[in-house]
Amino acid sequence: MKKFFLKNRQAIVSLLFILLFVSIYSFTAYARVGGGGGGNSGSGGGDGIGELVGILIYIFLLIPFPWNILVIAIVLIFAWWGGKMQKQQSVLNQLPTENMDEKQQIISAYIQKTPNFKPEAFKDKVKQAFTEIQDAWMQKDMKKVRKYISDGMYQRLNIQFKMMNILEQTNTIENLVVKNIIIDKIESDGIFDIIHVAIHASIVDKFVSKKYSSLNSGGSEEFIEYWSFIKKKSAKESDLFGSQNCPNCGAQLPENAGDVSQCPYCKTITNLGDYDWILSEITQADDYIGSYSKISKESSFAQKINELCKSNPDFSIQNIEDKVSNGYLQILTAQALNQPAIMRRFVSDELYDRLNQNNSGDIVYNRIYLNDVTLIGARQQNNKNILSIAVKSTYQRVSLKDGKMNLLDSILSTKTETVLISRDINASESKGSLYAHVCPVCAGPLKDTTDIKCQYCGSELNSTKTEWIITDILTSSDYKEYYQENKADFIAGVDIDKLDSLFNVRDYAFNNILVVMAADGKFEQAELEMAQKIAKKFGYSVDKIQPMFEMAKSQNLTIRMPDNQKKQQKIFSMMEKAAAVDGAVSPEEKALLDSVKQQYSIQ
Repeated sequence: MKKFFLKNRQAIVSLLFILLFVSIYSFTAYARVGGGGGGNSGSGGGDGIGELVGILIYIFLLIPFPWNILVIAIVLIFAWWGGKMQKQQSVLNQLPTENMDEKQQIISAYIQKTPNFKPEAFKDKVKQAFTEIQDAWMQKDMKKVRKYISDGMYQRLNIQFKMMNILEQTNTIENLVVKNIIIDKIESDGIFDIIHVAIHASIVDKFVSKKYSSLNSGGSEEFIEYWSFIKKKSAKESDLFGSQNCPNCGAQLPENAGDVSQCPYCKTITNLGDYDWILSEITQADDYIGSYSKISKESSFAQKINELCKSNPDFSIQNIEDKVSNGYLQILTAQALNQPAIMRRFVSDELYDRLNQNNSGDIVYNRIYLNDVTLIGARQQNNKNILSIAVKSTYQRVSLKDGKMNLLDSILSTKTETVLISRDINASESKGSLYAHVCPVCAGPLKDTTDIKCQYCGSELNSTKTEWIITDILTSSDYKEYYQENKADFIAGVDIDKLDSLFNVRDYAFNNILVVMAADGKFEQAELEMAQKIAKKFGYSVDKIQPMFEMAKSQNLTIRMPDNQKKQQKIFSMMEKAAAVDGAVSPEEKALLDSVKQQYSIQ
């Protein structure tokens, strides 16, 4: 054996390089063949295969029989195994599954730290919140649930109400069934505890516009969403879900709670996590298991940011993300309604002038919701902490002119922008929040106005001395440039190129193929079987991605595209093939493909 290795050491060394090459090639080839379909970008696709075959033949001739057969077999097995493993390394294969042993360990560990925590009682509150918020959504009236939802969460719903009223829309909900509630993860974030809960439910809803019938949609849907609840570690024992009274003084809470959930007698704000669990975020399942949510509140990344902002005693990452959710949507509302006063108090002067200058004022959103909001970076400059928060949103815009509606986006689309916010390193502790219409200096109530002076204490409202102020909103490409230019100053940061690293070409393509299949409003058994075959070919566990099929049936999947234009082209080619796989492209499928092609400037 020793003589064999010495005699064939050159060939064996070459083999080791081949094995390394095959392991890399199996990844790039799968993405290329799957995405390009023969239209490879660049030069080297076919040449690479030819070179690989040539080297294999060369090794085959160098090594004596029967060892050469064994070696080639090892290479082929390794290539097959590498390709199989690569297929399994997909974010879609991580769609939520119930691992009760793991979940129970998480709950048990939290109970040891918080003996008063009762998991079943908490789940009862989650179920109550889920059903009551669905009803409040249908009624377009949040007063019953305002006391236990955060300001950012309130704004997520409130902006849609405003758009629905402009478009004369209603959303009726029937047959709401909560099938399961699972405590997925519990985190510590500064002064807060956060519990992330998976809610498995089914629903029948109908979205109807009296004025623009072309916007009507609806149907049955089965889905999984992740709801995040926060509570201060020092919270007093109370029950916001079972009582209409102030948790502090016991007085009756007002029925008309709006932007601020405040007791009119003792001025207690109920939804800050001081008394009970507060809903702070809703995240779609595929976004929850994506790379953004992998940035844990308890990671070393989060610890660096908490250390950076330790001079702010009220700092927490979840609170920051909630403020940005609120501010970002209020900016969109101000632009859509052409009412700049709505956003004036919490944006810098420079950003305010720029947003007003670029606003056409004729865009309304048929759909606008946030998929995910995640803090991704922090730096210091000019005695200020500057945070970067990635905001992923799904939207569909319409233009209203002269009483006519023009659909600007024929499909629901998803985009990511990065919001920059600043606050002085040694900022004064806030007595209120601009985002909750409360002056940070004197706690006086604020109205929507372009006047940035508090009417009670005269302090400057959009000041970084007391509050986090939004200073910029950047596209993905602009943020990449910003990050590279300031990389040396980042105390903690995630390169935006790595944020979608788990969501690769075939994941985008598979998601979009399902959108194409359901574009005609149908997702029949034949299409489901075809989708399952594609899923298996792409290396997905069909059982784990069942929620995607359900979302496709109810047309709740949205077109997703990476920033990379070559990847966009590959994904679009796969979408075209999926549309034509049954021998005919329906008008709806063609319209969707044309819209994607135009929107992403695909050649």
